[in-house]
Amino acid sequence: MKTPCESASKYLLPSIRALIAKKLIEEYGFTQQNAASKLGMTQSAISFYLGKKRGTIIEINEEMDRLAEGVAKSIYEGKMTQNEFIMQLCGICMKYRGDDAVCRKR
Repeated sequence: MKTPCESASKYLLPSIRALIAKKLIEEYGFTQQNAASKLGMTQSAISFYLGKKRGTIIEINEEMDRLAEGVAKSIYEGKMTQNEFIMQLCGICMKYRGDDAVCRKR
């Protein structure tokens, strides 16, 4: 039996990161390399997200999309450090890791 944190790290976090990366690139004009740098990831991870080879496991609901948009906008405006990004990601994770969409994947 997997813990909620294990399921979240495998399913939820990649989906949220993919959504944020996509918003940074498509809505705010970031390059893959710049988005990767802001998100503390590699450019190849961003490429996998955009190519839907990673991060498309769970269904993103309207509220998740809104939260991801807020994070992307703050990054774009330079209002969010990497530490603040981590805290936001943790907050989103804690909010949804018990959600059916994540728990179903265990």
